[in-house]
Amino acid sequence: MAETRDIKYINRNFDDFKSQLMEYAKAYFPDSYNDFSPTSPGMMFIEMASYVGDVLSFYQDNQLQETFLQHAKNPGNLYALAYMMGYRPKAVTVAETELEVTQLVDATGPQFKPDFDQAIVVS
Repeated sequence: MAETRDIKYINRNFDDFKSQLMEYAKAYFPDSYNDFSPTSPGMMFIEMASYVGDVLSFYQDNQLQETFLQHAKNPGNLYALAYMMGYRPKAVTVAETELEVTQLVDATGPQFKPDFDQAIVVS
């Protein structure tokens, strides 16, 4: 029969994952692996597994956050949650208009030409 092992899934960051993996290796493989120096190849694999656990934990937290209406940040998720609760948001479009701008400027000189120094510039 297989040995029952105590595995905890509550780690949240790199250091917690690394320390638990080291404790796991010490507890269940004391004769097979016992070089926990920072330069050993085994520690490289433990640190890589800790990194993967840390990244997966981050994405899991992010996905869980998006399931709560008060914490969601993605607009698509907000709409999906609103529809799920029976709310139908009104779709709005961008307003458009035609605009004609006029301005009176003084005439200067003997030929009464407009003084364009007074004119406003519209982008």
